[in-house]
Amino acid sequence: MPGTEPASGQSEPVAPDSFAARLDHLCRNDPRGPFSNEQVSAMLHKANLPKASGTYVWQLRTGRRDNPTKHHMEGFAKLFGVPVEYFLNHDTAGAVNELLRRLNGLKDKGVTAEQLHSQLESLSSLLEKGVTAEQLIAQLEALHRLNEAGVTLDTLNRLQDARVTGIAMRAVGLSERGLSAAAAMLDQVRRLEGLPTESDQDET
Repeated sequence: MPGTEPASGQSEPVAPDSFAARLDHLCRNDPRGPFSNEQVSAMLHKANLPKASGTYVWQLRTGRRDNPTKHHMEGFAKLFGVPVEYFLNHDTAGAVNELLRRLNGLKDKGVTAEQLHSQLESLSSLLEKGVTAEQLIAQLEALHRLNEAGVTLDTLNRLQDARVTGIAMRAVGLSERGLSAAAAMLDQVRRLEGLPTESDQDET
C-alpha cells in the first residue's frame, strides 16, 4: 500500500548517518512503499509490533526525537525486514541500502513488492549470519540476470528451498537456457554456503 506524503515539515536536513535518516530511507525505499507516517503506525499495530503513533514516527523520521527505545528500534527493523544493526552500524546501513536499491531495480521485471520484501528479509538474515555484503550483492546480480533470462523469483525460491533430488527432477524438460540459468543460481547458492562451484573445480 503505497504512501502519500512521507515525513513533511522538516526544517533542516538530518545527519546522513542518524537514526532519522535511516528510518526515513526505509519508509521511502521499502519495495512495498513508500509509506506515510500514519501507514507505518498502522503497519506496526497490525503486525503486533511496538506501537508508535503517526506523530511519533514523524518525529523520529525528522530527527525531532532521536531517542527511540530498544523495543521500537527492533520493531522498525522487523517491520522493514532489516537487521537491527542497520540503525546502529554505518557499514550495515550501507550494505542494506545497496540491497534495497538493487531489489527495487527488479520492480519492473515482473517481481511483486511482497516478493522483494521477502527477499530483503532473507538477505538481511544472511547478513546477520556473517555473509558479506559483496556476496549478497553478487547473489542479487545473479538474480537480475536470471530474471532477464525469464526465470521468476518463485522458481528461484523453489530451487533454493528444495532438496537435491527435487531440484534434479524439476530440471527434467528445461530448455538449454533454463538449465544454464538454474546452474548459475545453484553456483551462487554454493558460494554463499562456502562450497566449491563447478567453475572452481574446472579451474582446479
